[in-house]
Amino acid sequence: MHAQQPGCDILLTNGKIIDGSGNNWYYGSVAIKDGKIFKMGTNLSVTAKKTIDASGLIIAPGFIDVHTHLEGDEASDPTAKSFILDGVTTCITGNCGSSNVDMAQYFRFIDSLHLSINVGSFIGHNDIRKEVMGRVNRAATTAELQQMSSLVDKAMQDGALGLSTGLIYIPGTYTKTPEIVTLAKVAAAYHGIYATHMRDEGDSVTEAIEEALTIGREARIPVEISHFKLSGQQNWGRSKQTVAMIEAARKEGIDVTIDQYPYTASSTSISTLIPDEILADGQDSIRARLTTPRIRNYVTTSM
Repeated sequence: MHAQQPGCDILLTNGKIIDGSGNNWYYGSVAIKDGKIFKMGTNLSVTAKKTIDASGLIIAPGFIDVHTHLEGDEASDPTAKSFILDGVTTCITGNCGSSNVDMAQYFRFIDSLHLSINVGSFIGHNDIRKEVMGRVNRAATTAELQQMSSLVDKAMQDGALGLSTGLIYIPGTYTKTPEIVTLAKVAAAYHGIYATHMRDEGDSVTEAIEEALTIGREARIPVEISHFKLSGQQNWGRSKQTVAMIEAARKEGIDVTIDQYPYTASSTSISTLIPDEILADGQDSIRARLTTPRIRNYVTTSM
């Protein structure tokens, strides 16, 4: 008689299964074959090369971290242990308006690293704008807007998930809403998403939320508001107002979602404390402004 051949490579048993569909969890088993889920359910009758007792543990799909900033760190740890050990198997980067402009080149680079995680990316508005206009503090001309639209179009063709903005960062702060709507329409044509680090997350947060919703409404694109929060103790408690705005927009038919981090602190560049007009153009212009005593005092007072 021949020995029975294993039906799968790995069998996880007795685990609490949360399958990501929104259904209730249940106790059961998951059979894995050739690196893929072969069967799952209760009372599986299957032999395995290796059986793992998952009693007391949760069996779930890998988590998707929708808000990361991987750029520049991808090669330092291809195993991505900080993500994998937290159960994250897919990371979305290119957030807050910052990304590689050439998406095709970036994805080739990612593939060459053989990372242990999957990577998707938005095309960042700030880098698109810098590519075409530098750091100038003015509206885009018709020709410049067409150039930016072409770059977004190519990025979407090359696999970008959508358009991201960082409207608290230079040069995003210099951008008016119609420019973003125009570029978001390009991403929308490819069924993309608009992800935004809003223009304000403190005293003017409601105006910033309304701008994000306006972009979604006019460009007919799903909106993801990044790290939804309220900055400043004077704004504590206003989530009753901000969450209600999101719920109302969803009832209106706008496909808007929010993400949030599970801690009470945030971090960003100290440059965000400096008035926007001081940071226009380049480093030489910034240094020249800051050597003027009147402007230096103005910046110090503003910070």
